[in-house]
Amino acid sequence: MTQNSGEGLDYFTKAAGLVMLRYIAGNRRNLSEMLCIIREASDYFGKTMENILGGEETASLQELMDLGVMKKKYLPYSSYMATISAYPLLHKKATRTQIFSTVLAKMALILSIKVLDNINDTFHTTEEAEQSLQRQKKAIEEGIYISAGNNDIVKRAENSCTLLALLVNKWLKSLPDTILTARKEFLRDLALYISGQGATFKQQNSIDREKLTIRDYLKNMNEKGVGRVWVGLDLCMLESLCERTKEEIKGFGYLRKGFDYVFKSSNYYDDVADLSVDIGLGIWNSVVYLGRDLAIITKPEESLKNNFLKRQTIRLGDLHFLRGLDLLRQAAKYVEFDEKSLIASMNVFRFFTVRKWFFQSKNPADFVDFLVARVPDRLMRYAHII
Repeated sequence: MTQNSGEGLDYFTKAAGLVMLRYIAGNRRNLSEMLCIIREASDYFGKTMENILGGEETASLQELMDLGVMKKKYLPYSSYMATISAYPLLHKKATRTQIFSTVLAKMALILSIKVLDNINDTFHTTEEAEQSLQRQKKAIEEGIYISAGNNDIVKRAENSCTLLALLVNKWLKSLPDTILTARKEFLRDLALYISGQGATFKQQNSIDREKLTIRDYLKNMNEKGVGRVWVGLDLCMLESLCERTKEEIKGFGYLRKGFDYVFKSSNYYDDVADLSVDIGLGIWNSVVYLGRDLAIITKPEESLKNNFLKRQTIRLGDLHFLRGLDLLRQAAKYVEFDEKSLIASMNVFRFFTVRKWFFQSKNPADFVDFLVARVPDRLMRYAHII
């Protein structure tokens, strides 16, 4: 993680990242190997983007940053997050080269998703956003590149995302043809993700949002969580290394569901951190829906200064997070992976997704309260919905 401060990772995040990597690794050998993978993958993928992007059809890496849809920190951060989930799952069976290739594929996936999400949020109408997601889906599923046009920088930026998505398809095709279950589930989960992203656009529609409740968010809108898609690439590699017994396939199912719940938890943590921006844009997120359902607020703007409601939303995220950990522990009964390391990586993921709220809050009590994931009784009414 060698990026400068500013738009790169800040020094606190770098230091915390190293400490937490040691926590995940468990020993010096694993720590050294994970550090090497993170640094090499970040550098390699950055050079790849510089080499394949730019020209008449796509926006270059620098142009993406100038447009504000890509930041320097995305490279080391995506490399870090890809490694801390892939390494615990794969290192007992995979070679370093296999782990490295999986990390690169996950970086291509998450950067394509993140940058396109920024483009859609900033520049596109709902219809344009939905069309862009379908082009991205086509690239990952079928390896087909469909241009958005090249007459302006936004369209070229979108084409860059599609090109990154093609790298995911290329990686999938490099795996043995016998990898049927994990690949099929990955593509199905990708379709669910695209559908979930479409549902989030309703948050920006003043007519639709009045009809939505926290239950709608829990059942439908929160499908935008990318957890199943994220771990899907790990499972494709893992299936290629396993005997594909019924027990292992069952374990893969638990892993998919576990990652799904953990990643869904981050949506609530993000909503708390992004509340002020969302309200300013006229978007109602889960904080508002939860506040209305619990009769804590009557108007969306009342949520801005209601710290109790924000903490309750964090705990609603914890409801998903803790269920996810239970499922990952179940998976360890059927599939061989580093369970202790994977659970540690999920705790680190939780910390990093909520750190933005810590910086905004500047209240030590919020940090102390967050250290242990827990769910108050009043939120258990939602347990059967998720």
